[in-house]
Amino acid sequence: MVKINKIAVTGLRGIRHELEIPLKGKSALLYGDNGSGKSTLADVLEWFYYDKIGHLSGEEIGRKGYEALRNIFLAEEDPGLLKMTFNKSDYDCVKSIESKKGSLKALVNNESDNFADYIEASSEEKLILRYRELAAFILASKSDKLRALSEIIGYGKVTDTRDTLRKTFNRLSKEIKTKGFDNQINHQQSQIIEQFDQNITSDDQFIEIVKEITKPFELKIEVTSLKDINDVLKKIKKPDDSKEVKQEAFLVKVGENLVTLADNIDELEKLYKAYTIKFNTIATDIDKLKKLAIEKLLTAGNELLLSENYTAAHCPLCLEDQDITDLMASVKSRIGELEEIKKEQKALSDSRTDLNEQITTILRLLQPLIDDKQAEEEINVQHKANIEGIIKSIENYQDVLKIKVTGENKIPELSTLLVDRKKIDSLGKECKAQIVTIRKARKKDPKWDAHGKIKIAGHAYAQIRRLRKEQAAFEKQRDSMEIIYRSFLKKQKEALESFLETFSEKINDIYQFLNPGEKVENIKLVPIEKDDELSGITVQFDFFESKDVTPPHKFLSESHINCLGIAFFLTSVDAFNVQNRFIVLDDVISSFDTNHRKRFADLLIEEYSDYQVILLTHEKAWFDIVKNLVKGKSWHINTIKYNQSKGTHLDEEPQTLKQRIEEKIENQDESGLGNDARKYLEHILKLIALNLEVKVPFKYNSVNEDRMAFELLTFLKGTVDKRKCSELINNNTLSRLLGSLFIGNKDSHDSSYEPTFADMKAFWQDIIDFEKLFFCDQCNSQVSLRYYDEGNKIIKCKKGELEYSWKK
Repeated sequence: MVKINKIAVTGLRGIRHELEIPLKGKSALLYGDNGSGKSTLADVLEWFYYDKIGHLSGEEIGRKGYEALRNIFLAEEDPGLLKMTFNKSDYDCVKSIESKKGSLKALVNNESDNFADYIEASSEEKLILRYRELAAFILASKSDKLRALSEIIGYGKVTDTRDTLRKTFNRLSKEIKTKGFDNQINHQQSQIIEQFDQNITSDDQFIEIVKEITKPFELKIEVTSLKDINDVLKKIKKPDDSKEVKQEAFLVKVGENLVTLADNIDELEKLYKAYTIKFNTIATDIDKLKKLAIEKLLTAGNELLLSENYTAAHCPLCLEDQDITDLMASVKSRIGELEEIKKEQKALSDSRTDLNEQITTILRLLQPLIDDKQAEEEINVQHKANIEGIIKSIENYQDVLKIKVTGENKIPELSTLLVDRKKIDSLGKECKAQIVTIRKARKKDPKWDAHGKIKIAGHAYAQIRRLRKEQAAFEKQRDSMEIIYRSFLKKQKEALESFLETFSEKINDIYQFLNPGEKVENIKLVPIEKDDELSGITVQFDFFESKDVTPPHKFLSESHINCLGIAFFLTSVDAFNVQNRFIVLDDVISSFDTNHRKRFADLLIEEYSDYQVILLTHEKAWFDIVKNLVKGKSWHINTIKYNQSKGTHLDEEPQTLKQRIEEKIENQDESGLGNDARKYLEHILKLIALNLEVKVPFKYNSVNEDRMAFELLTFLKGTVDKRKCSELINNNTLSRLLGSLFIGNKDSHDSSYEPTFADMKAFWQDIIDFEKLFFCDQCNSQVSLRYYDEGNKIIKCKKGELEYSWKK
């Protein structure tokens, strides 16, 4: 399983200079105020794995959000870079976004097949969760829930397979009907009966009749199989290339093509009726068309409500006060309504396609008759006119399909488009009459008559054999497809129900962990069927004494709905993430109450300790809660800050700051030395004040965090005096440090006094001496009241190597 060793970002979003997060496969807790750029980490990871940033993609930004990804201050020739290293070095990669001829291109330096396979597989996994996405699944429509779950579990591919099977079965059934195999076979059998005065049911029977017909001619040819018939036809008198022969062939062709025409026109009229209903359903409700016009507005509103920056408790358009969860649910509902309208439009489009295909099928029957050269003969003028009239009637349906759906446009009633069936009947009867006349004339020549009978009957018999074989193949395919389709539906239903049961149990377990003892139980994802097919999924649960209630936002608060969203995400991670063992959670607890925040931290630490969890938050209280809970668990903990010169950057850890100070002293570099020393002193003073319970007057929030060194040191000295700690009272280090504090202050503020390097070096030495008074070199722990010896009235370090008298 893959974990991240290091993330390094340069020139992407708010990160101008390199921001490096050294993880080494460990979990991370990163705090940053809104606007500090902490969410850039989630953005660049989404870009790395999914090649886009969903919340930055759009019509104005671009499909993948590249324009918003690249830092605006980058020079044209400089790339934005994301360097990723993993516990599996084969996947290490630098992904860049570069400007090439005015357009932005994304490039990767790892071109191995192994890496490509890893990214492809990872793109199917759930790796990142933002606050704006928490309630998306829970508040989604039933069909959208199914779609979202399908994307995660690959169920969409199963559904696509099901739809393909159904469409194939329906198409085969329709094709069998429109081909009219039985009618065509009956027509060909009538041709055989007309020539041989009897029907033919076998090859032997056909051969025997041919022998009987040709017996008077004494051909001396042994006919034992159908292929010998051609030799027979060559031996008897072959018809000359007369007009009658061409005309007979044309008339036979017309007759064959007319056999299925009536059934195909019936199907056309049936499809047109269905199309008319769907057209009028939309066209007669002009409000539906108007509602579609605001789809973009509602979608944009939904994205705004999901944004972490939108916290107002009112509608962003009308500005009326409204609960944010209710507002999101309302917008989702309206978007869902639009989805239903779009489904109606899709149904209309599908109906239009079916109708157009049927028109094409009929025209394919008729157009070859018009294209035949024989149709131009004078004798066929009326036949051609009749056929063209039928074609024109069919093409009228095509003209209807060009009419757009608006409130003003109407489509004709079916009665105004009906094909004149009398023309079809008349055409068929006239062709038959002419064929009879031609064949009577043929009887004057016995060999010519025999040749005609055998050839026409032979063609009909061959057609029957072909049609029956084709019919059997189609019916076998249809029947097999029906069996496959029904079996597939059954297995699909069984597999989904089994999966949803297991999936629901995990969601319920997580929710109960986050909400112990509350009367929201037995949470389940329940499939919804329509016409024996899965059409959606709903979230169902027991609410106090009410059983199987739905939907969640009807009964639950925003915080509880977000708990469901968390449960769904983590369950998805457990069930489907097979490549990666890390997750990124970006400000997911913004709307959680205090109890839920603590429980969520416990959940991650207790149940997901084998995952690399990257927590990004701007909630200081929760940061402190998690920071305390993960103490000693090897988490990477830091603060992300932003300023004009550095851009987004990590707040330096004290040890790093101390190393930098010592390097400056060694190199006699006095730039910012006094300011750095003062910052380090303030850090250790806060720790000492905390562990010795130094009483400092309360101040609000950030002011309380930014206590100046002089204030903290003064109250520490007062505490030492109060506790009669003679060792520290008699030590001059505290007084000396109080006296030299002004050096650090003057170095960090505009002043007429400019401290020398020697002054700042002396100030640093005072800080080191002061630090040694409270931090033990032997056990690396601090003197603290946690190790207070009540009997001897002393405070000490963890191992007792450093101790002082301390009277309470």
